[in-house]
Amino acid sequence: MKAIFRKLNANIEKAIHIRKDVRDYFSDTWHYHEMLEFVVILKGNGKRSIGDSIEYFSNGDVILVGKKLPHVWRSSIVNGESQSQKKCCSSIIIQFQSEFIGEKFIELSESVKIKKLFKNAEMGISFQNETRKKIFKKIKKLTKLKGMDRLLLFLKILDIASKSTDHKILASPLFKETIHNSDQKINKVFEFVMDNFSNPITLDEVSDIVSMNKTSFCRYFKKSTKKTFTHFLNEIRIGHACNLLTEGSYSISESAYLSGYNSPSHFNKQFHTIKKISPSEFSKNLKEL
Repeated sequence: MKAIFRKLNANIEKAIHIRKDVRDYFSDTWHYHEMLEFVVILKGNGKRSIGDSIEYFSNGDVILVGKKLPHVWRSSIVNGESQSQKKCCSSIIIQFQSEFIGEKFIELSESVKIKKLFKNAEMGISFQNETRKKIFKKIKKLTKLKGMDRLLLFLKILDIASKSTDHKILASPLFKETIHNSDQKINKVFEFVMDNFSNPITLDEVSDIVSMNKTSFCRYFKKSTKKTFTHFLNEIRIGHACNLLTEGSYSISESAYLSGYNSPSHFNKQFHTIKKISPSEFSKNLKEL
């Protein structure tokens, strides 16, 4: 899954660029660009990929995506459902540069928390609970304003986002390091894993992708990422299984199979190794919440 660079046509006379996106389905390509981006889901549900995070989204989703971070939102299509069965999905997109009101803005002492917000956005931020509700409401209001009123409210939104601890970082530090270090070998492996983690993957396959023998590849991957390839693959698969269990539509065995595990015992072992609890305990905790 190769991320496509998308050059955005930014109007230099505007600090921020807002649009409402209405379509039958969210069906974009995996891409990245030079601008930060708020994405607010007004209507629709499906799966979003942000870096190496794969989660389900629904109405009210509020995400801040950093520059150069690959991302995509795709609608869920039920088996047997055709493209002609329109769903009418809609979102609000806000795109802006980190220096949107001047190069010195982000370096001001008053902007310390906003600077940290933009740094965290390099891995993607999902806003939760009351923060999500506040930002959602203000961004909807933002679309009705113009000029200085719009700019001032946007600064307030950034202030709320930067002061809140009610959020979740999405992509892993490994993905961030891969993007910023421009390690093409690790990038190729990552793209292959993200496209194929639900299928059997062998060391022969991934080492061939980067034209290395298995021993050299394992040594190189461990040196570059501080973890073995097998552990990395299990982290991706178990993370996906957790997302499926959280969504609530799949059983433990179904979640295991859809995440690339054909052996229940192996799935249970890897789940406990990575999450420190069993899949059944994880599901029980979800129900109690």
